[in-house]
Amino acid sequence: MLQLREYQQRSLDALSTYFKETCKYGAKMAFIAQTERPYRSVPSLSEMPYVCLRVPTGGGKTLMASYALGTATHDYLQAEHAVCLWLVPSNVIRDQTLAALRDRQHPYRQALDAHFVGNVRVMDLKEALYVQRGTLDGETTIIVSTLAALRVEDTDGRKVYETAGALQHHFTGLSPALRDILETEGEGQVIYSLANVLRLRRPIVIMDEAHNARTKLSFDTLTRFNPSCVIEFTATPVTTHKPEQGYFASNVLHHVSARELKEAEMIKLPIKLRTRPDWREVIADALQQQRELEKTALEEQKETGEYIRPIVLFQAQPQSQERTTFTVSVVKQALIDDFRIPAEQIAVATGDTRELDDVDLFDPACQIRFIITVQALKEGWDCSFAYILCSVAEQHSARSVEQLLGRVLRMPRASRKNKPELNCAYAFAASNSFVETAHSLKDGLLENGFERMEADDLVTPQDTAEPSLFGSDGLNLFTQASEVVTEQPDLSVLPAAIVQHVTFDPSSNLLTVQGAITESQMTELQSCFTQDKDRSAVERIYHRLQGRTVVASAPIREPFSVPGLAVCMNGALELFDDSHFLDTVWNLSECDASLSEGDFSSTLATGAAGEIDVSQSGQVETRFVDQLHDQLSLIAMEPGWTVASLANWLDRQIPHPDITQAQSSLFIQNVVMNLNETRGLSLEQLARLKFRLRNAVEAKINGYREHQRKTCYQQTLFGPDRVELTVEPDCCFTYSEDRYSPNWYYEGGWRFNKHYFRLIGELKSDGEEFDCAQFLDNLPQVKHWVRNLERRPESSFWLQTSTDRFYPDFVAELTDGRYLVIEYKGEDRWSNDDSKEKRAVGDLWADRSAGKCLFVMPKGRDFAVIMDAVQ
Repeated sequence: MLQLREYQQRSLDALSTYFKETCKYGAKMAFIAQTERPYRSVPSLSEMPYVCLRVPTGGGKTLMASYALGTATHDYLQAEHAVCLWLVPSNVIRDQTLAALRDRQHPYRQALDAHFVGNVRVMDLKEALYVQRGTLDGETTIIVSTLAALRVEDTDGRKVYETAGALQHHFTGLSPALRDILETEGEGQVIYSLANVLRLRRPIVIMDEAHNARTKLSFDTLTRFNPSCVIEFTATPVTTHKPEQGYFASNVLHHVSARELKEAEMIKLPIKLRTRPDWREVIADALQQQRELEKTALEEQKETGEYIRPIVLFQAQPQSQERTTFTVSVVKQALIDDFRIPAEQIAVATGDTRELDDVDLFDPACQIRFIITVQALKEGWDCSFAYILCSVAEQHSARSVEQLLGRVLRMPRASRKNKPELNCAYAFAASNSFVETAHSLKDGLLENGFERMEADDLVTPQDTAEPSLFGSDGLNLFTQASEVVTEQPDLSVLPAAIVQHVTFDPSSNLLTVQGAITESQMTELQSCFTQDKDRSAVERIYHRLQGRTVVASAPIREPFSVPGLAVCMNGALELFDDSHFLDTVWNLSECDASLSEGDFSSTLATGAAGEIDVSQSGQVETRFVDQLHDQLSLIAMEPGWTVASLANWLDRQIPHPDITQAQSSLFIQNVVMNLNETRGLSLEQLARLKFRLRNAVEAKINGYREHQRKTCYQQTLFGPDRVELTVEPDCCFTYSEDRYSPNWYYEGGWRFNKHYFRLIGELKSDGEEFDCAQFLDNLPQVKHWVRNLERRPESSFWLQTSTDRFYPDFVAELTDGRYLVIEYKGEDRWSNDDSKEKRAVGDLWADRSAGKCLFVMPKGRDFAVIMDAVQ
């Protein structure tokens, strides 16, 4: 089964957390608490969880959706199986999704089978009109459709709402509470429709490319199916919220950045752009690039065995009666006649000509290297061999390039190549304005789900001189360039018009120029230096700001490596982690198996109003979840339960890879018997509350597990037989531009001068952590620092605690060579157990470094402790 990438797991973890919190506090309160952003309710579905996971093009949205269905079923519905309405934007995507979900060898289906133990049924809308009640009772049933096909105006859509004799058996034996939620006709006659079957089953809605479906009409359609929740997956969520006009913004729960995709080796970046005014010259450049890439690909194949055949996507112009255009036929004829390209290497893909249908472009026997289209390839078309986008049309809008741009971003086999040329994408355009074309490409990246700050970094010039990059509005595409110099310049002698562009960092001897300078200004800046090599550095800065790649390499950033807390095992150092203290044997079956009323309430809650102090809105939302669970329990067919069968069911539902089944089954059986004998709860009552019981037993086991981990951890680090820990440069964390992949970026107005990377990840523009970062940046003892990213074990500094890895907020190198690690804590959290444990391991790391490392945890805004530490 295909393993999730780290960014995919982080997204799904965020979804899991949200659903668990929704069960406690309701959709709105859970969203606000998790994201610190407002929740946009849809009027007809106001109490229902409706959230979006934003994933850029090439990020694997459908695989994530396959896992998300299991997450929603387990953590939100608290059920073993579910009904899912899987909605896609087009019939082409529908057919592709159906084929993938039905194929038991496909990663999407394997993800579903792994969670639902193979009990999965996939069908289209027509098949769903004949679905059997037994299928819905015992299997996770996925109905794949377009949203348009569910609208009553559509022929198939009408059938969804009409009585069908084949579905009548779904409505026999229903309780009055269930019948009351169904659509009726005439004098209260229940309509035996698929829509009513779905209303009974409260489907989970998976929305693929949801930005196409956020209108009042779409929401009204969804409302008729009484969904339990809606999970959107899109690269470009709707951000405009105008309910009065029928448009609703997406509730983005979590989004993935382009750098995360690049670090995960999913996409080719950056995009290298070259423009020429003549369209034939542009084609010539693209053909030359393809030849060079194919030669490089052959070398890659010799080294790794992986076959790649780089493909060029040509974007021709549509036909026009008003002006001469370079149409598909013109481009194809030019390729054959002017550039001697064999016809069998060319394919045309337009609405009328579909020469790619049934062609396997990954087949080494396939000859196609050049594909000509106009606006977009067939929806769902995907070939990671596409490396080069060549447009013979002037690019004036993002919309004209966004779909084709997404086609050249996917990385073959989602793995970085040995040859760096194969890790980039390439774009060639017929244009008189490099700047306008570059901005179109950047806007195209935004349309594919990238952030504006990322797009600024991800479009770079090819290694050729280009026209001026400074438009009439003064906008500079390449806003900054730096070089390391050998002497400190006297910038005070420069005119103010130059000084405002230039900064010098004496701690690193880094000269930086922001924005445009003229050639004469370059000469004046050179006069501040006496060494020829420094004057050459100024010239390289000037050329890079003009968008030209110069022969000399960019300044080499001094490596930033921080030693970790290590242990010597078999003569070799390795980072200290939980594998070094979790080998102590403990027996769950010997633990107390009693559950108090506080651990497990035996009463059915009708709402959370008396349990939590929230607004009336919050109370309504929590009741929504309770009513949902009640409805699903009414429709479920419960078997006859025994102590053993209920204990076995609970055992299967609770993950415990560190505990043997012999221990877990005995402990859980003792729990069930204890509840029956000491609290007088019958098996029927416990079976009715089995999902709540599962959560209570899982929490009980987690409590024992956490206690055991803390005991072993303390003994390992601080007990009489503690292991010998050390801090050595041979076992360290190294910060790298390629591996620094924030989920989101700092966008505040304050300019930090000493951050190790140009972009700062995951730092808000206000608040106490921001104030701490400002203080750190202004310390003269700090050489450079980095915002340390959480849950990046391969690229961020961490220390092991008893429960997980601890990622401090800031890591700095001081000018005297020492290292400073800061974990900010508000005053209200500084004294809790979690903070105490983090301080203990941080102090231990500092102690073992023999004065080389410092650890500080300020109590609120007490930043003076940082100053005291670095003196």
